[in-house]
Amino acid sequence: MTMRSWTYVGGLLCAAALGATPAGASSEAGASPELGADAVLKLVSGRTWLTEKILDSRNTGVMAWKKDGTVCLHIGGDASGKCHDTGTWKMSGTRVCYQMTWWGKSQGMLSECLGVADLGNGRYQARIPSGSRVWEFTLAR
Repeated sequence: MTMRSWTYVGGLLCAAALGATPAGASSEAGASPELGADAVLKLVSGRTWLTEKILDSRNTGVMAWKKDGTVCLHIGGDASGKCHDTGTWKMSGTRVCYQMTWWGKSQGMLSECLGVADLGNGRYQARIPSGSRVWEFTLAR
């Protein structure tokens, strides 16, 4: 193998070790494809996500995506009271992109663009561009 081939193979092995998947792929075998822009917008604008399994942990949260392009994050399952963090959101192609003020900074997710997959039965999965799952969510009634 040439040095270039070894570099490519080494990069793939590093990505695999970190749990990354190629763009447009899913991190889970047989996972649902990501939704189109119109479907994602309908799940975001004026809607509230009840999130779970944030970054594969047992943490939960509530994200209220307001129609004016702002987002309110409540850490934990209680959406009452003041937001724990706030930010802005906008659509970029088929992804919803957010910018928070402090949440997610330690994980490199202060701002991110998320694709959304429909898991069925009212459950959805938010994914970063690599296809890795960030969290699962349902919509508040």
